[in-house]
Amino acid sequence: MNHRILSHLPAAICALALTPAAWADDKIQIAPQGNTSYVTYYTTQPLGMLDLGDAASNGVLVQMTGVTRNLSGQKAFDNMSVRCVGYHETLAGKLQAQGSCVEIDAEGDKVFTTYLAGVHTLIGGTGKYKGISGTAPFAVISRLPSTGGGIGGAIAVEHKVSWQVR
Repeated sequence: MNHRILSHLPAAICALALTPAAWADDKIQIAPQGNTSYVTYYTTQPLGMLDLGDAASNGVLVQMTGVTRNLSGQKAFDNMSVRCVGYHETLAGKLQAQGSCVEIDAEGDKVFTTYLAGVHTLIGGTGKYKGISGTAPFAVISRLPSTGGGIGGAIAVEHKVSWQVR
């Protein structure tokens, strides 16, 4: 009798592997609250520039697009495409930047953020991110030159995000 059960075991295991429940681990999940670190690799595109009157001052409307990579291997905030639109101003040599971003995961769910003074603020989302809030202080960790063609250059930005979903 045990031999019969054992002979059917490989078929049962294969059947379980093909069920939708077995695929659930492939879906991106986010904990109701947590924190992690991730890097966004952006290319920047200046959309318009203002000369604010002296050699050390200017303002630029900028679009940034890129992808995220979670530094700890978690699925949260990993492999998301990102688009930001902002206004970056340099006054007397000091950069001030503010804007808004949309991050979208492979399943099409979105996180909406604003940024100001080195901090992203999570203001909402869709799908699994609906009701998300939190902050993500950030710092530019690498700058690369422009490749031309209207691209302003590339930057890598590290984020340390803490969130909760209600």
